[in-house]
Amino acid sequence: MDRPSYDEFYNEVKRYFWLMWPRLPEEEVDRYLKEEEKYVKTAYFDNLEEFDSGEINRRTFLIGGASSIANCLQLMY
Repeated sequence: MDRPSYDEFYNEVKRYFWLMWPRLPEEEVDRYLKEEEKYVKTAYFDNLEEFDSGEINRRTFLIGGASSIANCLQLMY
């Protein structure tokens, strides 16, 4: 099974975050996510470790992993 790329994960985080703040302009979403990217990267590598060990599949990685960090970020926003 293909490993999810960081870009795929980031785009899913962005999509889930934006669902919670639909009135924000895309530029603001991008600015905020870049500002908080350390959290996105940490979540990506944590999920990648679980994926590589077989604990989670690609779908869980890109849905569960991305939505959980997006939820944290929207609460911090």
